[in-house]
Amino acid sequence: MNASIFVLSAGRGRRAHGKNMRIQVFAVFAHLAAAAYETRFHEQTIDHFDARNSSHFRQRYLIDFTHWGQQGGLPNGCRGPILFYTGNEGPITAFAESNGFMTKVLAPAFGALVVFGEARYYGLSQPEGGSGRFTYLSTEQILADYASLLIALRAELKAESCPAVAFGGSYGGTLTTLFRLKYPHVVAGGLAASAPLGYYAIGGWAARNVKSTTWFDIVRRTYDKARKGCYTDLVDAVRLANATAHEPGGPGELTSTFGLCAAPAKVDAFIYWITEALESIPQIDYPEPSGSLPASPVARVCELDWSAPLVALAKVAAWFYGKQPKGCIAHATNDQIGGGTPGDGPEPHSPWGYQSCTETLHPFSTAAGAWRSYTFDDDAIGKLCASYYGVRPRLGWLEEWSGGYAIADRNLTTNLIWSNGRLDPWSGGGFLRPSDAVPGGAVFVMEKTAHHQDLRAPCNADPAELVEVRKKEKAIIWGWILQAVSQRAILD
Repeated sequence: MNASIFVLSAGRGRRAHGKNMRIQVFAVFAHLAAAAYETRFHEQTIDHFDARNSSHFRQRYLIDFTHWGQQGGLPNGCRGPILFYTGNEGPITAFAESNGFMTKVLAPAFGALVVFGEARYYGLSQPEGGSGRFTYLSTEQILADYASLLIALRAELKAESCPAVAFGGSYGGTLTTLFRLKYPHVVAGGLAASAPLGYYAIGGWAARNVKSTTWFDIVRRTYDKARKGCYTDLVDAVRLANATAHEPGGPGELTSTFGLCAAPAKVDAFIYWITEALESIPQIDYPEPSGSLPASPVARVCELDWSAPLVALAKVAAWFYGKQPKGCIAHATNDQIGGGTPGDGPEPHSPWGYQSCTETLHPFSTAAGAWRSYTFDDDAIGKLCASYYGVRPRLGWLEEWSGGYAIADRNLTTNLIWSNGRLDPWSGGGFLRPSDAVPGGAVFVMEKTAHHQDLRAPCNADPAELVEVRKKEKAIIWGWILQAVSQRAILD
């Protein structure tokens, strides 16, 4: 069964036509297997940091017992370790379906229990009932949820002696990093894939040569790596589309060429819809088909005949957005100002939009000569967020309370794997230096992989470097598990 590409926001899936395209990648998978997990709910504290608030909500989690104990258990009598996914900005079912490394490789090899925790305010985990208010939404609250869930689950299953390892990709990788940092007694280690924590740590940008255009520069590099001059062809094609849209009869021509269900209502919003696709494809440049995208989509984009620019752009849009059953493309619009902050940014009426307006905003700009001009404006974004949610972004807040790059520079924790693929624009905010490896951990940087590709199920087209990294990750994680069992035995 093939799945179309969906953006996961506001607690539901919708056809991809807005911003926040970074979060869609977990919902892109070529083949959906029958779910082996059970859906359960944990009675969760609504505010972990206010003892006066005794309210609770139902937090969804998925649990898979299929392989638990099938390898004979651990030396301390535990049936098997717990592999815990720190769910990020979307319904947890999508993350479970796209994490084959956990479910298809590690769980059977380790005889592990697999648990996927859903982040508050996403999917079915709604502290305020989907009211559109996000009073208790923060990274700190999400992490406390996961600690509470794992502690309660261990007690329920009489698995207090069973070590747990955290996993996460993208913002989920940031959560895994911070989970290990803040709750080392709950998880023995963590695999943080494509965790862009450095993009939140602005104080460390200069030392690591990170700039406001770094994210976009990697987008450009990924296209030109596929074919020299490809990026320039894309810029020229977008400019032609923009010029055509402003000509008499131009909107009709674009409607026909792109196979739209309706003519573009706003020219700029249509152009930003095109550039949104071009900016998003590099991060999901996987070697197997994903939904309506072909395998290795960046290479396929660059292989198109750009002597017919509008026809080629239309092909890219059809791949990325997919078509309605009636054969046309609907909702060909992106209404964010200037197309929105590259990668993602504030939007109204969604939990990720709220988080972008509080703690996860990236101050990105496009590079000179790009297909669209966008310069980050702190004051303008602040006013936008105030109009959306009555809040202003706290740039650098995650760095203030977590340490940001100091987690590696000062060895503030242990047993963390940071993995990144150079094709992925989010890698620019990753821990990339060999010296970043904390005690018991590792840093893996792969030249030919995309966004958290190591968490996906292995496929025959995987580059050799990825095959080797997964082997190393597996060995390191098993070492953490044995280490945790040994340390508990000494304490007992």
